[in-house]
Amino acid sequence: MYTSIPKGLTDLALTIEKGTNAVISNRYNPFYYHGALPQFYLWVLFLSGLLLFAYYIPTIDNAYFSANLVNAWTSVDYITDKLPMGAVIRGIHRYAGDAMVITIVLHALRVWVTDRYRQYRWIQWVTGIMLLLMVLFVGQTGYYLVWDERSLVLTRMTVSAFDALPVIGPGLKAWFLNGTAITNLTLSNFLFIHIGLSFTLLFGLWMHYVRMTRPVISPPPAINYMLMAVLMLFVFAFPITSGKMADINSAPTSFDIDWFFLFPYWLMAHVDLVTYWVLMIVATILLVLVPLPNLYKAANPIEAAEVVLTKCVGCSLCSFDCPYQAIEMVPAPAGSRFKLLATVKPYRCSACGVCVGACAFDAIDLPNLLDTDVTAQIRALAEAKPSA
Repeated sequence: MYTSIPKGLTDLALTIEKGTNAVISNRYNPFYYHGALPQFYLWVLFLSGLLLFAYYIPTIDNAYFSANLVNAWTSVDYITDKLPMGAVIRGIHRYAGDAMVITIVLHALRVWVTDRYRQYRWIQWVTGIMLLLMVLFVGQTGYYLVWDERSLVLTRMTVSAFDALPVIGPGLKAWFLNGTAITNLTLSNFLFIHIGLSFTLLFGLWMHYVRMTRPVISPPPAINYMLMAVLMLFVFAFPITSGKMADINSAPTSFDIDWFFLFPYWLMAHVDLVTYWVLMIVATILLVLVPLPNLYKAANPIEAAEVVLTKCVGCSLCSFDCPYQAIEMVPAPAGSRFKLLATVKPYRCSACGVCVGACAFDAIDLPNLLDTDVTAQIRALAEAKPSA
């Protein structure tokens, strides 16, 4: 099959994978769960975020409690310094977000290096890019909620970026600020966006999995423990702190940057806004269109599996085992001894041979490849002992 991936990269990825198998066995190899790792951190973010939400006050200032200045910044300060385990929960939430971005990028890189993003997998690639953009935006809104000087700078930079957009800019600015200026309603809007868009990720994940029969959505417990241990190491080694409370009458100009979420703001600070939007839009389009040149055709097109109707008994085993929902059971024609017969959707078939191994009646063939050869290969792989 045609591939645009340098062979050296694919060989390197497979060598690392095999080396990891030799150390910790294939059962606990994280390369086999690379798509599930970000989802583990998503659950961590949901749980820790709900705990933080219980004590968060989404206001700039509260006139009824002006003596104590109860607002977003002071509530975050209370969580961090006074609430038992509050600093730990906040650190888990922060570093789980960074870890989720890292694992998403590693997931995308492995999918690209192993050439698993084209043809029947293009939906997974496109929805994956959309999910990444959503995660980045959700993470950015988390920095607004702290409402320290960095939050104020980020808010003002975002407003300036929207102002630079023709036609839709004013509407986006009003939606973002929940009005025409920064007010208490702005913080409430940030909280709504942060939480609402977070749960929208679940719909995006459904779209990401819709063409997969049995997606791996959770690593084994041992890997989860390892991921949590690494997370806790960062939580205690690099405690999370806030900057000075934001003052809308001041004009702070610098802030510490989290490269996992705030790199767009670094770019915004180094180029003019027109160039910034051109770069961001073009980069997004290019990422989405990565599978497009070979979406429908390839130099050596995949030859889909074929059903031998005279042998098919309608048992549905091939349909159950197909990883890409490429086999559908349809009503058999009148006069048939069976109620259902298998049919292949060529545009989804990857010619992987799983259906050939699933069929007990030799009713599915791969063009130019005997089913006996495929079955022998599958049996040899199944009987092979895993590396110690």
